[in-house]
Amino acid sequence: MFSLKVIGVMATGVLLGWIGRNLCRFAFLGKTIFCTVLLLLFWMGVEVGSNPYITQNIVRLGGQSLLLSAAGTLGSILLAKWVYSRFFSGSLGKRLVEEGESAEARRNGSVPETDVRNDSQEGSSWKSTLLTLGAFVLGCFIGYGVSLPEGFKEWDISLYILYALMFQVGLNIGSDPKIKETLRQVRPRLLLVPVATWTGTLLFCALASFLLVRWSLWDCLAVGSGFAYYSLSSILITELKSASLGLTAATELGVIALMANILREIITIVGAPFFVKYFGKLAPICAGGATTMDTTLPAVTQACGKEWVFVSMFHAVLVDLSVPFLVSFFCSL
Repeated sequence: MFSLKVIGVMATGVLLGWIGRNLCRFAFLGKTIFCTVLLLLFWMGVEVGSNPYITQNIVRLGGQSLLLSAAGTLGSILLAKWVYSRFFSGSLGKRLVEEGESAEARRNGSVPETDVRNDSQEGSSWKSTLLTLGAFVLGCFIGYGVSLPEGFKEWDISLYILYALMFQVGLNIGSDPKIKETLRQVRPRLLLVPVATWTGTLLFCALASFLLVRWSLWDCLAVGSGFAYYSLSSILITELKSASLGLTAATELGVIALMANILREIITIVGAPFFVKYFGKLAPICAGGATTMDTTLPAVTQACGKEWVFVSMFHAVLVDLSVPFLVSFFCSL
């Protein structure tokens, strides 16, 4: 139901963007989307910092979460690099980029500067990275040090910020004249993108399990199966593992799942430009897991280009649907 609401909000933005594409300019959306991402990351930090269980056990649980998060993300981007170089870079991806650049050049009457990246652009990328990371860290400190009114927790503020973000993303997509051409490029090979996410994440989480004596192979795979869907996966793990591990241990594993999948989401948002540079344009999509149709979609769009939005959303829908099934399966073993 949550995913349907998010898609509905975004679809409304797409429709309005499409209707208004010839009536007004939407150049401002790049800045407003980035500011909304900062706000969402800040509030995520507040929620983490205000959770007493996480703050009291941050070192032990954080280390385990970071290991599983890094393992799953690394595995997914390595598989993404192979899929991109083998199936996309010479056909779909390259053609989409070239067509998009040619169309942009025809509209502007200029030659696209695809191979030029000056110092100011590089500095801007680092500035954006530091701002996104800083927003989350600041939120953590405020959540830890300031006692928030109970009403703040009941309002689910992050959900409304997410809706605002997705509406803007929809406007940005709907107002883009290249969307129709992008949709014509859909191929069956798109199934390889979620397969790379599933395979890479689970394989490397299995390898990471050898370093975590406290948790079994299946426990680690259950955490990895969240694919950045931290809310659903943590709740499922806590509930499903209570019978076999006991309530205390199940709660710990649920917190690890929460932190690991939040970290994966943040790693994707912050690292998307670097993933593209070193691992190809599928890497941020696979790294973002189930979030590439909502919270990490703006980062993916900015790093990869709007022509990859459909790939990102197609991937997210399949990965999102797999989370409850895979988490439940591994928790039962």
